[in-house]
Amino acid sequence: MRGVPVLGPDKESRPLTDADVRGLLDALPPCADAQETGEVNRLRPRLLDALVGPEARRSGYVQGLPRHGVAALLRAAGEAVRAPLVLRIVYGASTTIPLRALSYVLPAVRMASRLTEAGHRAPHLQIVLAGSLGCRVNGLSGAAVAEETTLLARCLGLLLSSLVPGRFGLYDTLPAPSVVTALDDLVRTLTPARRARVLERLGGKGGATADEQTLRYAAAHVLVHDRAAVPLTLRQGTAVPDDATVIDVGGLQERHFHAVRHLFAAGAAPGAGPGALVLSRHSVPPYTMARGGDVGLREFLDGGSPQGRPLASAVRHDLRLLWSVPLPAGLRRADAPRDDPYRADAVPAHPSRGFADVLQGARS
Repeated sequence: MRGVPVLGPDKESRPLTDADVRGLLDALPPCADAQETGEVNRLRPRLLDALVGPEARRSGYVQGLPRHGVAALLRAAGEAVRAPLVLRIVYGASTTIPLRALSYVLPAVRMASRLTEAGHRAPHLQIVLAGSLGCRVNGLSGAAVAEETTLLARCLGLLLSSLVPGRFGLYDTLPAPSVVTALDDLVRTLTPARRARVLERLGGKGGATADEQTLRYAAAHVLVHDRAAVPLTLRQGTAVPDDATVIDVGGLQERHFHAVRHLFAAGAAPGAGPGALVLSRHSVPPYTMARGGDVGLREFLDGGSPQGRPLASAVRHDLRLLWSVPLPAGLRRADAPRDDPYRADAVPAHPSRGFADVLQGARS
């Protein structure tokens, strides 16, 4: 854990020191017995290295940890020595899903590979598609969000079936009326001071246009991530193992929501605070179109090209990550046309028309 960046609200980072980690380890609850203590002490460092160690940050598209996130990760890593491990990625609502949304799962895919290489049992990837919840909170068109979420799910299913077959589950949030009531109830628990701090931290984020919308959007993160209070239904893949330890993997903007989840938990029962979160390098939420120029997933599948228009730098980085995936034989080809704006030596790069053809199959 030495040197792992801990990010603040303005992306300033402070590397962890040995003293930081030792102090947090000393504050963790003791193991049940000497055997468990020995097992945790032996395996937890390997697990942490696979999640957020130097190689994870160098080639795994991992940035670091949020403030208040170090103790949660140490606790989760200790639990995961014996319990099944779930890496969770949550997609919000969008009326236009970008192509780079497919890259959001790849840091977790690479974590899973490093974990198995280190001798740990293979983790399960849980992908939560929160479109039905997000469109209610943010006032988006339910039909448009549902259509884009279905397209995203089909493409993610193709991608994950080739990368982690049998070890992923795509889940939808269910639009239960009780969830909306729970959001409002949770917002009412905030003191005026904490309410002001939530609004200050989340101003202009998440697509909200009014204070109450911002507060409900923040509360939705608490219900999904920390309280398992939003009903989920399995759309594709395999179910999450029972009694699993969950570690979230999310983009840089999630550090803001992790901070406000901490505010919602202030004064609550012990253990009710935000869980473990590892921050990927996705600097613009990959389920929303970047303002500086982006490529829609549907547009790409229909043969559209960004040629002649700018793409945001974050988009280019995310697409490079997507094209770095070792796709199975038959999904790449070496003879991409030189005028193809997605070819391997262009920015962004295109792995092959074969991949486009496979994704095109998701439309049917």
